[in-house]
Amino acid sequence: MMVAVICVPLVLFVLWMLSGYLPTRGIDMPLYTIIEKRAEYEIRQYESYIVAETLQTGGKTESMSSGFNELFQYISGNNVRQSKIKMTAPVLQSDKDVGQKIPMTTPVLKQRDGGTSTIAFIMPPGSRLEELPQPKSSTVRLRAVPSHKVAVVRFSGYASEDTIKEETSRLVSTLQRDGVIAKSGPQTALYNPPWTPPFMRRNEVMIEIE
Repeated sequence: MMVAVICVPLVLFVLWMLSGYLPTRGIDMPLYTIIEKRAEYEIRQYESYIVAETLQTGGKTESMSSGFNELFQYISGNNVRQSKIKMTAPVLQSDKDVGQKIPMTTPVLKQRDGGTSTIAFIMPPGSRLEELPQPKSSTVRLRAVPSHKVAVVRFSGYASEDTIKEETSRLVSTLQRDGVIAKSGPQTALYNPPWTPPFMRRNEVMIEIE
C-alpha cells in the first residue's frame, strides 16, 4: 500500500512533465544563426519570417491571454479559407506596436497598465505572405519581418511581469555597458504552453540591435 501511495505522486509528476514536453516536441521555430555567445546574453541573426499579430490593450498578462486567443482562432480556421495553420514557437509580445522604435532608457522598463502590446504568432517556415489565408478578424494582420539581429537573454521558470522586467532591465544595462546600440524596444518570447513545469520552460527577452 505504501508503494502505491508513493507511486501516485511520481506518476502525476511524470505526466505533468510529458504534458509540457510533447506539445513542443519537434515544433517549428524561426531560423537563426548564433553570431556570438557572451556571458550574459547571446547575439543572433534571424532569417526573415512572417507573423500574424494583433494589438491588445491592458497589462502584459491580460494582453497575452486575449492576443493568444485571437491568434489561435486565426490558425484554427478563423480565416477566409477556413484552413488550419501549424502552431510554431515562440509566441512574441512587445510593449508597443513593433513598427514603432523605442529608445532604450529606464522608463521603457516600467509596466504600463492600459498600454498597448503586440502579440504575434510566427508562421511556419517557408510561408509566403501572398499564400497565407487572410484573417477574418479585423484585429489580426499578417506582416513580413525582415532579417534582423537581436541580443537575447534566456531564462526558465514562470515569465511573470516582474521577472520579465528584471530580465529586460538586466539585458538593457548589459547592452549599454558593452556599447551595443538597440534599434527597438524589448520583445518577450515564450516557447511553452502555460501548463509546462517551470523548470522546463524556455523564455527569452530579445532586443533588436544594429
